[in-house]
Amino acid sequence: MFRFIKQIILIGFVFLLGYIFGLKQVRFYRITSSSMEPALQLNDRVATVKLDRILRGMIVVLLDPKGSNDILTKRVIGLPGEKFEVRQGAVYINNEKLDEPYIAEPARYDFARIKIPDNAYMLLGDNRNNSEDSSIWGPVEKQLILGRVFCRYWPIKKLGFFLQP
Repeated sequence: MFRFIKQIILIGFVFLLGYIFGLKQVRFYRITSSSMEPALQLNDRVATVKLDRILRGMIVVLLDPKGSNDILTKRVIGLPGEKFEVRQGAVYINNEKLDEPYIAEPARYDFARIKIPDNAYMLLGDNRNNSEDSSIWGPVEKQLILGRVFCRYWPIKKLGFFLQP
């Protein structure tokens, strides 16, 4: 019972922070796909904060690059100016294999090497083989990225914070 009360207080605290720090543009979203499993599950609720800077490994929310009104959740993998490719199930950044302990399984596709344009990022879902992401759209412009996920507040039993990488 004490743990349940503690979790309710933490959720209240997260919402209070969102209210107080409205200038930081704290926003709340529902996860609408399985593309970020295992880190985030379908129907999880997350809190985001406006980005000061974008780092590899961050989980971000973004506007759908295809132009729909959908809000998507992906992980930042490639940064502006880097060379990005996927081969034999692994991501390579500047010809170095990226360590990705968070993915559900290795990719079953290849993506030819590209240089990521300035002001753009490669964003992939952790559930690589069930994610519509930069492996399909290519680099995503910075202006489409809305914020960084910093907290999962629902379901309560999975309440937790995502620290910056």
